[in-house]
Amino acid sequence: EQERLVAVKRVRGLFEDLIDCKRILREVAILSRVRHEFVVRVFDVVAPGSSQNWDELYLVMEICDSDLKKLCRTDVTLTPLHVNTLLYNLLVGLDYIHSAGVYHRDLKPANCLVNQDCAVKIC
Repeated sequence: EQERLVAVKRVRGLFEDLIDCKRILREVAILSRVRHEFVVRVFDVVAPGSSQNWDELYLVMEICDSDLKKLCRTDVTLTPLHVNTLLYNLLVGLDYIHSAGVYHRDLKPANCLVNQDCAVKIC
């Protein structure tokens, strides 16, 4: 099997709040079915321990260099070409999500992952 660097999102207390539980399970269902270059990819979902008493979930996801929130807070100068590329990639990804009948509801800079090549991954 091919080795790759991944990000692991740990979700604790999965069943403590029913609303949060539904939100997380909806996120998992959506991310596992959409495939687009500007949407973060989920490779696997892992529930540790026995299925009788687990309350954690691990999402094994595509890794990115940073997010727009962190990028905007750094002392990096973005050229107009960088800004246009980031915005274009974000809008293309958002258009794809909308065409799949999904509306993000929590789109913010921290949920827009970025790589050094200005590729945006909506998560």
